[in-house]
Amino acid sequence: MANLSFRESVRRYVPPWLSDRGERGSVGFRFLYGIASVLDAGAEVLVQGLQARFPGLGSPTALPYIGRDRRIPRGPQQTDAAYAAELLRWLEYWRGAGNAYTLALALQTFLFPGAPQVRLVTRSGLWWTLDPSGELSWHRADPNNWDWDSNTDPEAAGNWSDFWIIVYAPSFGDAGNWSPSDGQAWGPDLAFGVDATTGTIDSIKRLVQQWKGAHTRCVCLIVAYDASSFDPAAAPGAVGMPDGNWGRWSKDDGSGGRVKSRRDDARYVEV
Repeated sequence: MANLSFRESVRRYVPPWLSDRGERGSVGFRFLYGIASVLDAGAEVLVQGLQARFPGLGSPTALPYIGRDRRIPRGPQQTDAAYAAELLRWLEYWRGAGNAYTLALALQTFLFPGAPQVRLVTRSGLWWTLDPSGELSWHRADPNNWDWDSNTDPEAAGNWSDFWIIVYAPSFGDAGNWSPSDGQAWGPDLAFGVDATTGTIDSIKRLVQQWKGAHTRCVCLIVAYDASSFDPAAAPGAVGMPDGNWGRWSKDDGSGGRVKSRRDDARYVEV
């Protein structure tokens, strides 16, 4: 038998002379119906309160509080359904906290929609790649093809726990080069180089700090706009790969001037 509300149950228990027969029903029935309405409202509050703790089942207004408790940040464009699905995996996240897969997955999910490809590379040349399909692969470059700052900071070679994150499109749009005279908006709420707010960038920094290994240090988040860039199989010294001078934004051009040290089709966020 289908469950009845308190209001509908009134009809089953009152005698005929107290029923809602006729155009408007008896005064007594309307009085009892009003009391039963309060009981239905209380029951509905109880049910919604119980369901609210279950992502995807209860009210979406509860998602921010569940996310706060489970320490799962919400992406700037993440829908209620996508965020609820992620909150259901919170134990999987915390079981894998500190490894490359969990960090890459958390970044990929945060950058909803699109599930961009995410790569992590260590100073020793160990690469992890999380494809949009969710498949994780790894590659060890031998000889090492990732030389970030051997020329700009020779002592950094001993920082074995350093790593870098590379996020491909679609992630953040390219905001172009900023100049005071080109009329582009830039201010305290907008990030340099990428079409994102400083709040979003700060959230990514916190996300990286939360999911990375406690013994590691993320040197830089790279937003790459060329899908073929930063190939794990590239040879050491290949064009477009770090050549030991990327620890600084510019390098000596050999004639006393300064030129860009990093490739132009990417943006670099210090984490």
